[in-house]
Amino acid sequence: MLAAENGAVEGGKVGGMADVIRDLPLALAKLNVAVDVAMPSYGFLDRAANAQWLADINVNFTGREEQVVVYKAAHPSLDNRYFYLFSHPLFNTNGEIYSQGDAARPFADDATKFALFSLSVAKALSDDLLAIAADKPSKVISPVPDVIHLHDWHCGIFALLRAFDRDLHSLQALPCVFSVHNLAMQGIRPLRNDSSSLTAWLPTLTDKLSEQQFSAITDPRYPNCVSPLRAAIVLSDKVHLVSPSYAAEVLLPSAHSRGFFGGEGLEADLQVKLEQQSLIGILNGCMYPDQPLSQTADVEGELSAPRLLTLNDWQALLATAESALLRWQMGKEHVSSQDFVAQSRLNQWQKSASKQVNNGVTSGVARQSVSPQDSALTSETDFLMTSVGRLTDQKVMILRYRFTDEVAEIFWRGKTVLQVLLERMALLKPSGKFVLLGCGDLNIAREFSNMAARYANFIFLDGYDEELSKTLYQYGSLFLMPSSFEPCGISQMLAMREGQLCLVNNVGGLKDTVHHLETGFVFEGDNVFEQGAALISTFEGAMALYQSDKWHSMERLAKQQRFDWQSQAVKYVEQLYCV
Repeated sequence: MLAAENGAVEGGKVGGMADVIRDLPLALAKLNVAVDVAMPSYGFLDRAANAQWLADINVNFTGREEQVVVYKAAHPSLDNRYFYLFSHPLFNTNGEIYSQGDAARPFADDATKFALFSLSVAKALSDDLLAIAADKPSKVISPVPDVIHLHDWHCGIFALLRAFDRDLHSLQALPCVFSVHNLAMQGIRPLRNDSSSLTAWLPTLTDKLSEQQFSAITDPRYPNCVSPLRAAIVLSDKVHLVSPSYAAEVLLPSAHSRGFFGGEGLEADLQVKLEQQSLIGILNGCMYPDQPLSQTADVEGELSAPRLLTLNDWQALLATAESALLRWQMGKEHVSSQDFVAQSRLNQWQKSASKQVNNGVTSGVARQSVSPQDSALTSETDFLMTSVGRLTDQKVMILRYRFTDEVAEIFWRGKTVLQVLLERMALLKPSGKFVLLGCGDLNIAREFSNMAARYANFIFLDGYDEELSKTLYQYGSLFLMPSSFEPCGISQMLAMREGQLCLVNNVGGLKDTVHHLETGFVFEGDNVFEQGAALISTFEGAMALYQSDKWHSMERLAKQQRFDWQSQAVKYVEQLYCV
């Protein structure tokens, strides 16, 4: 596998793709499929993985010879499996995987480093194949894989090199499959006249490309640009989308004005793959405890006990959030306004919890079955809504939508969906709280921070912290995931694994995993206004059911759902890798 992220290496995770690269190889190993992962080292992952120097390889990039160092690290959970970490100064981005870059030149820095990464892996594999053909020992990646599995646009240039570079023609002996985790991120760059362009990266190859070859890799909307994502779709042997519903949605053109995200300009290429029987939708999975849930648990058991927040839970969550905030300040000279607002809100909530301890408040009921002597530990926060995700329009556009003066509900006018949601929660659940954990777009972060300063029942935590996210999945009452599109989604699976019900949009992998009034709450609409209004009305319906027998039966059913990797791995072997 070639990927930009890998959750099996400390510091190697940004999004859900890292979970796939971490967990899928474990499931495939049980099917006798051995997986090694190649990725950039980013200047720090080689140390995090305790990797050892393996080789130096030379490649011709941007018209000059560059030396790339390859490190090899043992997989922490699998015997005789390895990570190959490629190191070069271009890959180093100050301890981060992705570059923020310049808004005027989107993807520029990242596209350049991933182009060099793709070329380096291609050269290493090609040299190994040539060595094997000459009956010589493999130099770098050994054994040479039977199938190359590319993940997302970051690896698209590898597919281009495999198909068109005559010096790397030996790679065509290796079947190549491609997984699309997010079609909206395509890594588009100019063909020429920019330091981050196809001609700048690979001048010799670009001079030799035919008009037909150019037509396979240029963006259909911007013919003067190369699309690494499109190159991987067109030039790979099979294309995989990470949920069946998303695989159907991308065959239709996008209509952003009405809130529909489909093929994002690549629907024609995906339709061709479908006609060739080379387009596959396989749902992602998540990891579950080894022991199966008992379907006959007694009234005090795991399945039967209501999931409600104890005071101890609430204090633990607040402490975890504060620890995350402190860690985010390391190395910073100044505290951001987002972190200042979050810390102020945390202090307010912590004081309230401490006062509750001192006064022995007993409002609410226990998260687990609680004896009378423990009732003083129940929390006054009787409802906790949670959300974990990247700050992108994909994830939060609906929350940011502002109702116009034309809407019938007077108190909605001029307010965003998030504002109305917070006000409805304050009315329906006066002691309820909403904790949103996420990072990404700075403008969205500032907007949400300003909202948190205005609403006492809302805190926005601008960052990502693994321990805090686990705590939110574990202790939340309702998980909000209002994505405008969602290729698969892992957060809703992780919340359901803990028995937390989810409120989601009826799209992609959310549609495939959450069923309305059975394992969660689902809203839908034909445009952003309808989706925002439906989100609020569905939330109100959920609050009408909160802590009812119906709610608890839905929690139990949600926790019983299994989107396990072992079942999905079988589909990878039978449908994707059989090329």
